[in-house]
Amino acid sequence: MSQLPKYATSSTVDATVCKEVQQFDKQLTSLFDSLKVPGVAVLVFTKDKVLYKKEIGYANIEMKIPYTLDTVTNIASISKTFIGGSLAKAQEDGLLSLDEDINDILPFKVVNPYFPNEKITLKNLASHTSGIEDDETKYIYSYSAYGAKNMTLKDFLYSYLNPEGKWYSRDNFSNNKPGTSFSYSNIGSALAGYCIEARSKMTYADYVRKNIFEKLSMNNSGWNRSEFKLANIALNYSKLRIDFTNHTESMGATLEPMPAYELITYPDGGVMTTVNDLSKYLQAIMKRQDTFITAKSIDLMLQKQFNDTNVPPECKETDENIGLFWSYSGEKVWGHTGSDPGVDTSMYVNSNNVGLIAFINTDDSSLDGEKYEELVNLLMNCPIK
Repeated sequence: MSQLPKYATSSTVDATVCKEVQQFDKQLTSLFDSLKVPGVAVLVFTKDKVLYKKEIGYANIEMKIPYTLDTVTNIASISKTFIGGSLAKAQEDGLLSLDEDINDILPFKVVNPYFPNEKITLKNLASHTSGIEDDETKYIYSYSAYGAKNMTLKDFLYSYLNPEGKWYSRDNFSNNKPGTSFSYSNIGSALAGYCIEARSKMTYADYVRKNIFEKLSMNNSGWNRSEFKLANIALNYSKLRIDFTNHTESMGATLEPMPAYELITYPDGGVMTTVNDLSKYLQAIMKRQDTFITAKSIDLMLQKQFNDTNVPPECKETDENIGLFWSYSGEKVWGHTGSDPGVDTSMYVNSNNVGLIAFINTDDSSLDGEKYEELVNLLMNCPIK
């Protein structure tokens, strides 16, 4: 693919809105054009209404299928927020406690070899303070070509975390006591999802579908490509050249469509949804009312886990905090982002209590770094309110 075709572009900006909003739209359009992203959809909203929307480019360049607010996209790590919602729901229903030892739930033992007598709790997993570390040379085996998974979520986690597992190593754990150090962990996140599966006696995917997707009428959300019409799923474009069978990668010079892939550790990054569907989820949370979970459980899910007495040094340096997988940047901005080969996603509520969701069907590593940072800053400081 030598160059991108001319964009199909659609945006909604009320003619009566302030100049700041018109300027935001102009800047956003200019940045997406200069970044040469294949497709993008952006939605800005309050808890009650849509304020702004934009659709640019293509979900499938070759077939000229426009990228829209209803295009199905893998949202990568935003998926982790559904683990947080599921944990809050499971505790609300008396299924588990956030403070209980995960070894009271799991069918196999998970022990930090540096602190064998210290328990790891669900709250540790949800705040990335469990001490479980991601080894990228092993985690890459969680990715597989679509339809080619060769192990279950349980098998992968056992292989990585149990001393009898083929990928086990002391280095899979931090030499820091659980609860004292922050280290973002995909595998720890997937383990939290599996704990829900083990305790509920249903797959994690089915648990989320029953307790979140169905309750919020998220009818265009799921975990498997077979759940959607193929024409509605965005192609992922990237400069990365990944062989998901042999687990190798290199970097090319141009954006190319990627082969379809899936995650064995799917709770940490496997949700497929649309901007419109995901906005139902974020709006329900912004309302702080009884929806898919009670208002009390929403507060629990969003409650900051760190304070002056227990903030990890890593978060003290960056002024970051975390709820149950929900990230805080500073005092008032909260949400999550996601990045996987061929996809980049953002979902957050800013300091004006305005929600913003943006999907792009390429990854940040394939984009100009300086302009990408400019885009992130523009979205984070969206003036619409």
